[in-house]
Amino acid sequence: MQHLRPRRNLSGTVELGNKRGPHSQAPSAGINGRNIAAIGNMENTSKKTARPGKVKSRTYEELWTRPGYLIRRLHQIHVGLFAEECGGADLTPVQSAILTVLQGGEGMDQLTLSTSVGIDRTSGADVIRRLERRGLLTRISSEQDRRAKIVKITVEGRTFLKRVRPRMARAQDRLIAPLDDEEREEFFRLINKLVDANNKASRAPMGTV
Repeated sequence: MQHLRPRRNLSGTVELGNKRGPHSQAPSAGINGRNIAAIGNMENTSKKTARPGKVKSRTYEELWTRPGYLIRRLHQIHVGLFAEECGGADLTPVQSAILTVLQGGEGMDQLTLSTSVGIDRTSGADVIRRLERRGLLTRISSEQDRRAKIVKITVEGRTFLKRVRPRMARAQDRLIAPLDDEEREEFFRLINKLVDANNKASRAPMGTV
């Protein structure tokens, strides 16, 4: 008895040799030529719906109506821009904020300094300690309260800040580059309003010490 090798033709039907055998499968609606083309069209439509290359996706339209999500996303973008401009200087946005607050030369205790830039006491102490190790800050005991540490920027710290300031400014400028002058003014007005109105809801409220 000759054993014929099963094969599938273009329509999806299983044949034995040149004839359809008794065990042949009926054409499958899901794998014939027309449906393969239809599946391809569906895939292309799905890809179009996802809007490749676009920032916003229709699939997640709800996210783009959530201010918290948008603010978090904008912060991620800023961190990326800051890293591109200042990464070689071994500087983070929080470190730059600390140095900026102290650039006038006035000493501040660690807690006041931390709340001035909106970070909690523990995080503030860690950032200050890192900057001190690099010689950019000094810490001395307070004359009024020996338990408190007074933080001051050093000459090296001022020199460093002056050197990286243009790079920090470029990161900020790139962030708001899509806005014209009128839009920038409105943006700052609205974002300051939100920050001020919701300050107490923060884990590290500013200016409350």
